Amino acid sequence: MKIAIPTNDRVSIAKRTGRASEFAFYSIKNGEIESVTYKENTHSHNDHDRNEGHHRGEHEEHDHGGHAHEHGEHSHDDLLEILTDIDLLLVRAVGKYMRKTLKKGDFDYKLVKIDAISEILKDYL
Repeated sequence: MKIAIPTNDRVSIAKRTGRASEFAFYSIKNGEIESVTYKENTHSHNDHDRNEGHHRGEHEEHDHGGHAHEHGEHSHDDLLEILTDIDLLLVRAVGKYMRKTLKKGDFDYKLVKIDAISEILKDYL
């Protein structure tokens, strides 16, 4: 089984999956961790920052000094490129836009209430 966990410090699960600095990938076989690898989260944080607070509608138009443009819902689809060949993604919380993306993935995801990765993994060993 291959489990992915978003993290910022390699010790605890990140509270916001899309903003995690990296993902830890644990390969588990026969109740043991065979390997752990880390992949940087290349998901565009700039899109999050620019659209923060603009989730009230499907699209909003804003005038910024004479040039109007739309802000649509932000996408997490590029995370699916990072989360390949996994069986399970463990997350602390899932917002509605992240939920839409995760439903497109070829893996299950589960919400956890524990912060320490070592404690989270005990359920899978």
